[in-house]
Amino acid sequence: MTSKPHWFMQEVFLFRTIASQLWAVLLVPAGVYGLLLTTQVDLLHPWRWIVGCLFEALSPYNWGYLLLLWGVVVVAGTSHARHLTVSPKIPQTRLARLVQLLSPSSLMHAGMHVVMAMVMSYCAAALIGPQFSSLSLPCQGSDQNMGGTVGPVHCLNEKSVFVVFSGAFLGLCYSVQYFLHSRHRLQFPVIQQAKFFRVRTLLPRLVVDSASRVVRLLPGYYLGYYLLGHGVKTWMCALLRLKPSPVDIGSLHGLLDVGLLWQTAVGGTFMFCLLDTSWLMLHIFHAQVFKFEVASSLADQTDRYLSDAVQCQDVPLVQYLGFLDLSLLAQFSPQRRRHIFSLSQPGGHPYVWKTVSTSSLAVLDSLTNRLAACRQNIGVTGQRLSPDPTRVQGSQKVGVGGGQAPGKLEKVTLGLRRTPVLAYFLQQLPEAASAELFQDAQLLVWVLEGLSHLVAASYTEDTYGVVQKSLPDILTALIGLHEALDRHFKMPLAGSRPSQHAWLSCQRDVSSQNMRFSLLPAATTALYHIVNVFGKHVESIPLSTEHKQKLRLFLPQRDAAGIPRS
Repeated sequence: MTSKPHWFMQEVFLFRTIASQLWAVLLVPAGVYGLLLTTQVDLLHPWRWIVGCLFEALSPYNWGYLLLLWGVVVVAGTSHARHLTVSPKIPQTRLARLVQLLSPSSLMHAGMHVVMAMVMSYCAAALIGPQFSSLSLPCQGSDQNMGGTVGPVHCLNEKSVFVVFSGAFLGLCYSVQYFLHSRHRLQFPVIQQAKFFRVRTLLPRLVVDSASRVVRLLPGYYLGYYLLGHGVKTWMCALLRLKPSPVDIGSLHGLLDVGLLWQTAVGGTFMFCLLDTSWLMLHIFHAQVFKFEVASSLADQTDRYLSDAVQCQDVPLVQYLGFLDLSLLAQFSPQRRRHIFSLSQPGGHPYVWKTVSTSSLAVLDSLTNRLAACRQNIGVTGQRLSPDPTRVQGSQKVGVGGGQAPGKLEKVTLGLRRTPVLAYFLQQLPEAASAELFQDAQLLVWVLEGLSHLVAASYTEDTYGVVQKSLPDILTALIGLHEALDRHFKMPLAGSRPSQHAWLSCQRDVSSQNMRFSLLPAATTALYHIVNVFGKHVESIPLSTEHKQKLRLFLPQRDAAGIPRS
C-alpha cells in the first residue's frame, strides 16, 4: 500500500512551523533589549542603564526596526522549513560538494540570506546609535552655496557601510555553513523533553556559539575590506551621489577602531542569534513526538495510523516520527501495546503487528545488505589498488577487439585523476562514505528499541500469539545485523568518533555522525533484552544451529549451562 500522507504536511507540519516562528518572533524584542544592553554599558549607573535600555527598546521610534526584524525572522523560518529534511544528500567528493553549493536552490538561499543579513545589520546599527543609522552624514565644515541655497554637503557614512557589508559577508558565510555542516538536517534529542526545557537549555549556548562564530569570521571580513574597501566606498559614493568620507575606514588606522570592531561584532552576533533562534525553534517543534493512532480495522484507510506511518516513503519525516512513536509505545505504553497485539476485524488477522514488524525488518535488512555490499566493495577496491603485474600483462595480451577500448579509457581516467587539481576535487571526503552508509542511524536505533521491547512484552501480553510466527525472522535479522555491525566496526576504514566542535549538538551535525556508533550497542541490547526475557525457551524457536549457538552467548550463565550444546 502506498501512503500519501499529505494531511501531515498540510496540518501537522504547517502548524508546527507556524507555532515555532511565532515563538521566534516573540523573542525578537528580547534580542533587541540584549543588543542595547551590550552596546550601551553603564556600570556606574546600573539602574538607569537597565531601565533606559528597556524603554528605548520599546520606544515608538524603534517600532519600524522591530517590524523589519520580525519580517526577516519569518522569511528565515520559511526558508529553514523549506530545506528541512531528515535525510540530506551527502556529497562524497569536494567536486560534489562544490556542485551542491552552486546549485540553484543553494544560490537562492545564499542570496536571500545576504539580503536578510544586510537588513538585520542595518537595523542593529540603527538601534545601536545615531552614528550608524544613516548611510550619509553632513560633511564637517562644508557649507556651500548651491543654486542660491546654503546647506551642508553630505558625505558617505563609511562606518554604517562597513557594518552593513559585514552583515552581507556574515550572511553569505551563514548560508555556506548551513549546507556544509548539514544544518538543514532535523536531529532528534536522545532524551525527549518538553519544548520549554529544551529552549531554556539551548538558548544560552546559542548566544555563545553565535559570538564564537562571529569572532572566527570577522578577521576574514577585515582582510577583505582592507583589500576591496576602497572600491566599495567609490561604488557607494557614485550610487548615492555622495562625497567620500573624510575618515578612511579601509586603511590600517581606520580598521583599528576598537569601537567599530565592538559594534560590528555585537551586530553580527545579534544577527546570528536571530537566525539561529528561528532555526532552533523550528527544529525543536518538529522533533517533538507525534502520537499516531494504532489502526485496528482494515476498513479505516485514512493513512493516519501508526501502521501507515512506519511504511511511509513519500515523506521521510512521517516514517521517522512513526518509528519514534513505536519506540516510546513499546517501552512505556501497555495500553497502546495491546492494540499492536490485537486482531483486526473483519477476518481476525494481526494486521497491525504484521505491518509494523515487516516495516521494521525491512529497515534492518536494508542496513545489513548495505554493510555486506560495503565490505565487498572495500575488498574489491583493495585488489584494484595493488594489482598483480603479471595478471595485468596477461589480461592485456588476452583482450582482443573491443576489449582494448576499456583499457585505454581506464588509463586516461587514471591519468586525469593523478593530476593534482582533479585529484583534490575527486578524492573522497573523509567519513563521507560512512556518513552515507549510516545516514538513517537514528531510525535504526528506534527500530531496534521498538522491536525488542515489543517482542519482550509479547511474552506476557500477547494473548493471541501474533508475535510467535515472526520470532524466527526477527531473531535472524537481529543476529545478522549484529554480526554485520561487529565486522564493519572492526575494519580500519570504519572511521572514528568526530570531536565536538560546537556548543550546539546539531551545529556541525556531530550527533548524527556519532549516532552510528550507537547501533552496535543498540543491537546488542536488543538481543540481550529478548533472550533474557525468553530464557531457555529460545531453544524452542525454529532457528538454524549457527544462530542458536550465537543466541547462547546472550543467555545468562545460569540459563546457558542447562542447555545441551548441539
